[in-house]
Amino acid sequence: MRCILLIVSVWLLVPDPAGRAVEGQTRRPTERTGTGVRPLPRQWLTHDLHLAAREVLSQETESGQHVLVFRQGFSMILGGRQFTSDSAVVWIRLSALGPQEPSGPGYEIQAYLRGRVSSKQTAGLQSLDMKEVVTKRGEAVVIAASIGGEVFVTADDRQRVSLGGLPICQEAIAAFDQAGLELPPVRVVQGPPIATAPEPDRRARDESAAGYTVSIAPRDEATLAVEFGLPKDGVQIVTMIGRAYALWQEPADDGGPDRLIELQADSLVLWRRVADEAPQASDASPMQQEGVIGIYVAGDVQFREGQHTIRADEFYYDLQIGGGLARNAVMRSFDPSRNVPIYVRARELRQVSKRQFEANDVTLTTSEFRTPQVSVSASKIRILDRTGDAERDGRVAEGSYTAEMKDVRFKYYDTTIFALPSVRSDLEGLDVPIRSIRMGHDSTYGTSVETRWFLSRILGLREPEGTDSTLSLDYYGDRGAGGGVEVDYERENYFGRLLGYAIEDHGQDRLGRTRKNVDVPDETRGLFKFQHRHFLPYSWQLTAETSYLSDRNFLEQYYRREFFVDKEQETVLHLKRIDGNRGFAALGKARINDFADKVEEQPSAEYHWTGQSLFGDRFTFFSDTQVSRYRYRYAQGTAPDGPEDFFGFAQTRNELDMPMAVGKSKVVPFVAGTFAFDDGTGFRAELDDTPGEVENSVWIGEAGVRMSAQPFWRVYPGVRSRLWDLDRLRHVIRPSLTAVTYVQSDAVAEQRDTLDLGISQRLQTRRGPAGRRRTVDWLDLDLDFVWVNDSGDPGAGPDQFIWNDPFIPLVNRRGDVLAPQDRRTTGMFGPRRNYTSAAMTLRLSDTTAVLGDVYVDMQSGAVKQVNMGFSRLCWPDLSYYIGSRYLRDVENGLGQKGSNALTFAATYVLDPRYTAVFAQQYDFDYGLNIRSDLTLIRKYHRLNLAVTVSADESLDEERVVLSLWPEGVPELAFGLRRYVGLGASETY
Repeated sequence: MRCILLIVSVWLLVPDPAGRAVEGQTRRPTERTGTGVRPLPRQWLTHDLHLAAREVLSQETESGQHVLVFRQGFSMILGGRQFTSDSAVVWIRLSALGPQEPSGPGYEIQAYLRGRVSSKQTAGLQSLDMKEVVTKRGEAVVIAASIGGEVFVTADDRQRVSLGGLPICQEAIAAFDQAGLELPPVRVVQGPPIATAPEPDRRARDESAAGYTVSIAPRDEATLAVEFGLPKDGVQIVTMIGRAYALWQEPADDGGPDRLIELQADSLVLWRRVADEAPQASDASPMQQEGVIGIYVAGDVQFREGQHTIRADEFYYDLQIGGGLARNAVMRSFDPSRNVPIYVRARELRQVSKRQFEANDVTLTTSEFRTPQVSVSASKIRILDRTGDAERDGRVAEGSYTAEMKDVRFKYYDTTIFALPSVRSDLEGLDVPIRSIRMGHDSTYGTSVETRWFLSRILGLREPEGTDSTLSLDYYGDRGAGGGVEVDYERENYFGRLLGYAIEDHGQDRLGRTRKNVDVPDETRGLFKFQHRHFLPYSWQLTAETSYLSDRNFLEQYYRREFFVDKEQETVLHLKRIDGNRGFAALGKARINDFADKVEEQPSAEYHWTGQSLFGDRFTFFSDTQVSRYRYRYAQGTAPDGPEDFFGFAQTRNELDMPMAVGKSKVVPFVAGTFAFDDGTGFRAELDDTPGEVENSVWIGEAGVRMSAQPFWRVYPGVRSRLWDLDRLRHVIRPSLTAVTYVQSDAVAEQRDTLDLGISQRLQTRRGPAGRRRTVDWLDLDLDFVWVNDSGDPGAGPDQFIWNDPFIPLVNRRGDVLAPQDRRTTGMFGPRRNYTSAAMTLRLSDTTAVLGDVYVDMQSGAVKQVNMGFSRLCWPDLSYYIGSRYLRDVENGLGQKGSNALTFAATYVLDPRYTAVFAQQYDFDYGLNIRSDLTLIRKYHRLNLAVTVSADESLDEERVVLSLWPEGVPELAFGLRRYVGLGASETY
């Protein structure tokens, strides 16, 4: 019964700090999905093992051990870590582990991972002693561990075969032996095997009235007591007493692979069609029963189909209609997308047909406790499975399951928090309007409540496929009430986003250390933003965008990340086409925010021709051309720096390269020419930014060379150091050079001749256990030496050498306005002083690294910028970072200085229940803190609780936030979400 797992996609979590009894401790446990593993009752809470792949092959050995071969992509989650590879072999053996019950059950796990092996931490609060041996860097790893939890296997296809002859099993045995582990037995099982269903007669199977062939075998050493009844009306009843295992196959409705169905129970009754009146002998074991049309089982029932396993007290299944009835059913499965287990309990679970299901008195949770702390219950559920209509390439399409729930209650223990008369659900989520809630308090906004709602559900509309709409309703104690709408949509040929938000703001803005308590120009504030991109035929692409802001500071105050990181707010219409190495674009831009300086383009057109081979690859041609109609628009209420009339601007740059090989080096001499026209302000600034004679048209000629040498290297075999973890050194040096000189028509077009010498170095060593050494980069060091003629102001820099933006020599921006009058005095123009720069990465070990970069003005000897950082991971409890950032002093009239900031951040797992996160920034130039954050996280069974205390001195803002988030369901998080990833699920 694959129905219940997918009836809800938002799973509620159930912590129980009181440590209540786990359901099923007195019962025989469930056999795990797709494995054949036979775990025993669980006596304590500890680590589970989650295995997943597209295909799994399994074999059970004589002693009850299990060997599993995973193919077509493998994932293993164990002890807070996720391992992935192309394929794997996993050996599972029952053992005694329990810390509270010395004779309690557990498992010994050995895994051999092969092909593109990688791992990551999925939880910061778990730890497990495991052995990890790399047999081939990035390609083969052996992992061994002992667990006391449960084993889950998820696979699209599962087969039981003899694995002894598979090459990957032989590789695994050799790898286990190399790692000093016990060799798993993978020979062919002798004696009574687990029953496997033979391929039935397809013609007989298609006629469901004729029944199915069911294979039956005793599950333990005791034999089955079998009794055959006398046939009546062509139907015979067969009764079996004893732990029995039954298996059969049913055809899939969509013509795909047959559905494999398995049952276990303490007693079993079969109804089978027979052709004669004679009873069948009962001495066959295992046995095959043909013509089975119905099965009834009782006593610790375990039903498995595909990826899901159901336990029940009793169960009846009608093979003719593919439906059945289970009483007191419990299903546990695993949701790999959210990294949480799923529990579904129902008093009655009824499969009406192969695609329709019903259940009464249902509880959904992710906790094994019988009385959940938080749960969702419903008096009745009806599910329609449309998987057969939606599956493509073996994957389930969105919305292929729908469910209707009646009398839905969200509970805390036995107390109902709120109730809904009915809820409709599919794979995208529950038909519940609330999306998320965030609560907190700080000195800027006061006590805050931010809520997000599903807009379509509020309006009672069905949201189109590919559309996600959100309604925001917020209240800030010191600012006011606000709300807005955000809609993201995506189709095959277009996508876009609409954002609108408004607030009645009664407070003051805090925007920076020197911009505190800024008055709000108008209490009604907000924004409207629309972005759309459409992919047209013949490689054309159209982008439309508009952005309206109520005032200059709204975006920086309420959408700080978008203000500092995202693209500028503008109203544009952009059409472009890229075909091979040629591109054409047309751009129209208008200003609608009158408080901002902006350049309107009505329109601009560009044409680019990149890397065109000429004369049989002897030459390479580049061309960049722009023609524009500009207008400077200055902020309302400010004195304009010039006229606001439209003017024309045109520029073209064409470059011809001649690539050649000189020895082992690649050398590219080049020449280029640039022509530009401006009938507005013209070109009027000389190289040192002094006024010059205005020219409307200028030209620039270039000649230069770019060279990259073949790497030079040398090995130092005698280098050995335990302190630095060194075993030999290999020094690799790759030099490069770029030199360019200019001629120009007028002084206002003069450029600086430039020479750049780069040296890239790598020091490599070998690391890893003896016999399995791997080569790693111990030290990366990149150096740049740049010389220019006619150096600029000593206050310039740090400017980096960037080659080559063809529009930089003649077009530059100050803020949002083109500013040819000061194009010489910004780093965007290129380097203005002779300088040396270096960037370094030192990997002291696999868990420790030092990072750094420095910029030195060679003319003044002044250090203009230094960044250093030290990162350390002490697995599994501690990780920390220490870094320093130094920026030169600046004089900008705003009272700002340079910056000499120290940053420290650490995450420490105090014990399995508590984790502390601390971050601190201090600026020595100001002698003040920048920001301090301290968070204490308390982990419950399936819930994380955190308290964050934060002080941002740069904004004069203090904050105390209580955060609460369930594992795997960050949509239901309360409070700050920056630490949600420290829970057991980092997927969201």
